[in-house]
Amino acid sequence: MEGAHTRLSVISVAAALPLVVMATTGTAGAVEVRDTDLVQQAGEEWLHVNGDVWGRRYSTLAQINADNAGELKMAWLFSTGGDTFHQATPVVHEGIIFFPQSYKVFAIDARTGHRLWKHEQYPPEDLGGDNPDLFHGTHRGVALYGNNVYHLTQDNKIVALDQKTGMLVFETPRLRDYAKAYDKAEDANGYWSTVAPMAIPGKIIVPMNATDTGGLPGFVIAVDPGSGDVLWEANMIPKPGEPGADTWPGNSADYGGGGPWITGTWDPETHIYYTGTANAMPWNPYGRGDGTMENTGAASVVAVDTDAGKVVWRYTVVPGDPFDYDTMTVPMILTVNGKKTIVQPNKTGFMHYLDPASGKFLGAVPFADKITWAESYGADGRPINQVPLPKEGEPQIEIWPSLLGAVNLYPYAYNPDTGLVYLPSRHKSMLYGFEKVQYRAKAANFGAVFEFPEGGNEINMAFDVAARKEAWRDQKAKDGFSGGMLTTAGNLVFYGTQGGIFQAVDATTGEILYTFNIGATFKAAPMTYMIDGKQYVAGLAGHEPGLGNNDHPLEANGGYLYAFAR
Repeated sequence: MEGAHTRLSVISVAAALPLVVMATTGTAGAVEVRDTDLVQQAGEEWLHVNGDVWGRRYSTLAQINADNAGELKMAWLFSTGGDTFHQATPVVHEGIIFFPQSYKVFAIDARTGHRLWKHEQYPPEDLGGDNPDLFHGTHRGVALYGNNVYHLTQDNKIVALDQKTGMLVFETPRLRDYAKAYDKAEDANGYWSTVAPMAIPGKIIVPMNATDTGGLPGFVIAVDPGSGDVLWEANMIPKPGEPGADTWPGNSADYGGGGPWITGTWDPETHIYYTGTANAMPWNPYGRGDGTMENTGAASVVAVDTDAGKVVWRYTVVPGDPFDYDTMTVPMILTVNGKKTIVQPNKTGFMHYLDPASGKFLGAVPFADKITWAESYGADGRPINQVPLPKEGEPQIEIWPSLLGAVNLYPYAYNPDTGLVYLPSRHKSMLYGFEKVQYRAKAANFGAVFEFPEGGNEINMAFDVAARKEAWRDQKAKDGFSGGMLTTAGNLVFYGTQGGIFQAVDATTGEILYTFNIGATFKAAPMTYMIDGKQYVAGLAGHEPGLGNNDHPLEANGGYLYAFAR
């Protein structure tokens, strides 16, 4: 690999390999992750970043519950090092916690917090493109299948590592060319991977995005778990001749964005993978239909048949998306009033309900306190009375919610026992306008200007999915909204706030039952597991506050893997 950094290791590693593995403890006798394991609810183990294939972040564990959550204590703490955002949810198998951070993959003893091994694999030195500071060293998780850990590198390779040793099993060629630094390439446009792959029976699903690194269309790719060979590639934006292709004028689809930023969900019954997609690129809509054309596939929910590798349907949440309202959030597969339903809260401030088989629009209800970009959604699934757009160079207009969204990449969770979805929600506005799109080394800038005024709220809240109304909100959330939610059969919700406070709350009422000041901002959701008959709640915390938060109580810092238990 160009620009890779290779170091000596306590385990023999060929000098030509662009990696380093450091091991301190063996894990003999590990049981492989089987097809049947992949389609279970999360319980003693946490095998997917979203807990299960349905995207619920719900665990059946109840040893820690609403009656005893006040007895929690810090079990152990592991310093992860690094200077990048901690956005991954760790996964757990056979007593080992796996997570990626700052170009590394770690294996940690789930009992003690001691490191078992570490794999380092650095990207090319010319990795760049537009907005590189948002992406460098950020990873959102790994996948487990068989005896391997699967990691998507930032320059778009799948790396398979042995779970016991961390040794390299295989590394694929780049699935897409990477975005390059402006001063090192005539064409800087390319893909930059931060998302977690997902294991389903017989396949590793790989989201591929180049939306805000300069602008290229998004894909969902499947690779063979044994070899890394590409099995199929499904395009998020319609190609010429496909339904919806005519919603992109000229060649705008070639640079349209619409990639998946977040790991999606999979239905074991139908073998359909569901994903949200990012905004259209550039944000300025005047080169792709003036905000009046659909731009199908961007700011959408897309369903992919994982047997055939073909898109089944696309539903456009924000036609012509001029506001950076990418709808990349997780399309949860839930049972609502006895019917299987796709439920997706998204940046727009609305919670969308879709039919999983057809993509038919079933409704959209507001969960944000204030929405001004559109009045509501009609029966046809399109927004009603969308705000008139300013022209290039005209004064900015105030819009609610902001482009940071009423929800964003911080995960929500759904508890089937309460029927509630738990949201880290931001209720704030933006001043927004357009400027001429500029190109540098063939990579486009946003073509938009924006500011975040003071005011509004950051709220951790619960929403009744069946009744379609808010159930409760955390009125004491003075430390900002959470970095992501976990919910359990113990009638609990766990999360950490932007101000560094870990909390356990009653899932039914929202009553705060336990708090702990961990001293690092939370950008990731916790998970839970059981080992030796003892339940733990663990996750990652660290790095700096996000965009739009200018008065934050914490400084940028390295991070931790933390674990709580009774």
